[in-house]
Amino acid sequence: MKIDYLDKFSGTLLGVSIGDTLGHPFEGMIRERIYSHFKDFKQYLKDNKRFFKTYTDDTQLTLHTAEALIQGSGFNENNFIREYVKWLDDPPIGPGFGCISSIQKLKYGIPWKKAASNSGGNGTAMRVSPIGLFYCKDIKSLNSAALKSSVITHSHPAASAGAIVIARAIAFLVDKSVENRFSIEEFFATLISSISDSQEKIWEEFIKILNRVKDNLNISVETGLIKFSQVGVKSPFFIEDYLGKAFVHPYTLSTVACAIFIFLKNLNSFEDCIIQLATAGGDSDTVGAIGGSLAGAYFGLGNIPDDLKTMVKQHKNILKISEQLHFKFIEKYEIF
Repeated sequence: MKIDYLDKFSGTLLGVSIGDTLGHPFEGMIRERIYSHFKDFKQYLKDNKRFFKTYTDDTQLTLHTAEALIQGSGFNENNFIREYVKWLDDPPIGPGFGCISSIQKLKYGIPWKKAASNSGGNGTAMRVSPIGLFYCKDIKSLNSAALKSSVITHSHPAASAGAIVIARAIAFLVDKSVENRFSIEEFFATLISSISDSQEKIWEEFIKILNRVKDNLNISVETGLIKFSQVGVKSPFFIEDYLGKAFVHPYTLSTVACAIFIFLKNLNSFEDCIIQLATAGGDSDTVGAIGGSLAGAYFGLGNIPDDLKTMVKQHKNILKISEQLHFKFIEKYEIF
């Protein structure tokens, strides 16, 4: 089976931006409240395009990650730092505190080891998909680059684990086709193996969470979101008011678990998948961005409806960056 890597690269980066754009208006809402706004989301989107006018920092930082890889033909710490500092001039849209505070310190010359926030937030998993694309043929370098890209801004092991898992998931899905379903067992075994060689207790906890997701794919999306929305979150960060409700916590393990769960529940249609992701509740834009990267890598650009492609702000620029990243990929690995 010959893989159209440009189709996959473009689908992934556009998938991030579509999920991010669709989820942004619902950020901070519980899923129940989101669904009170419409009976048919597709019609709601058609009638209310003004609400979906921009993506957020999730897409911005994903594109800066891609730009850094393009400049260095792979991971180069200085390029990553420079691109993340450039993000401050975009300007940032809805950034997380841990991420922006770290990057502001980098701007003023503070070394990343001191600038990085001890945050377990999802800010590194949301931007890592270009690494999964570029290193899909070099898994050892993928794991290293995902880890190094994460610790530049987030020193917490949860953030690193989430970045590695999503990058590895992207690499797995790029080589799969919609026509030939992939093995769920193989998918989870691949993700788990990427973080199993560590003594980090949080990484061990994440493996248990991934196994729980795998074992609960028979339940509904709504039930799964209630089950995994705050998985791994400890006091004082656990939100008691949202216990028993679908409200995805911005903690990396929770967000990544929910994004993977929703993606695997919707393998028949990119459009259906992205709608479920963007309306997850809670940190909906980031669930949309992370899950959108998975859906984009799996379905590819050709399976994304045109109206979803064109609704994204500066979508032509995103496709251009995808092409540039793809060119560096085929140049480095001589894949033609």
